[in-house]
Amino acid sequence: MGFDLISGISEEGEQGAITMFPLFLLDHHMTARELGMWNGVVAMAFSICGSSAGGFLLSRYSIGLLMRRVFVIRTVSMVFQCSLLTVLEPSPLMKGMSVLSLSVQHFIAGLITTLTFTAMMNCTQRAEESIQATHYSFLATLEVLGKLSFSALAGGMVDTVGFPIAFLLFLFLTSSSALHVWRATETGALKEQLKEQPQ
Repeated sequence: MGFDLISGISEEGEQGAITMFPLFLLDHHMTARELGMWNGVVAMAFSICGSSAGGFLLSRYSIGLLMRRVFVIRTVSMVFQCSLLTVLEPSPLMKGMSVLSLSVQHFIAGLITTLTFTAMMNCTQRAEESIQATHYSFLATLEVLGKLSFSALAGGMVDTVGFPIAFLLFLFLTSSSALHVWRATETGALKEQLKEQPQ
């Protein structure tokens, strides 16, 4: 359960970025119509593809290996997105990089959602049979609550400290989650879930 709580907290960095980056783009690089298309339609398609890819990858690799790699990739993606905050002048290149960043972030978010819920199901299977449904429901509620509560706070944070400082906090949360997941899958809560990679 500790892993799931930390994982939920760590997703707040990602969720803050996913929630606030479109507002940054609206202020500096895109019209509302463009943003609606890229963030509403295209990014959601990438999220669905990420979830599907997660299921496919889980059939081939261990959950621990996947989580370590995906959480590090997410941190690198956040560094890229934070670097885009320094470019305030609209240009076709910036627009393309922004769309790429949105798409990658949503793909990774979909992938992580599949991995997280799989880890929660594996954890629930080890609980007593009489409380498994309650156990899983509680973990799923924590995961969703973490995302929703931070999304509500992210706007106030950006208004108070500005986009660059808020995104540095989002990056800190994201990178600390990668470190936590690495440790949990190497030596902690998820170690017993590791299995040999298929040849």
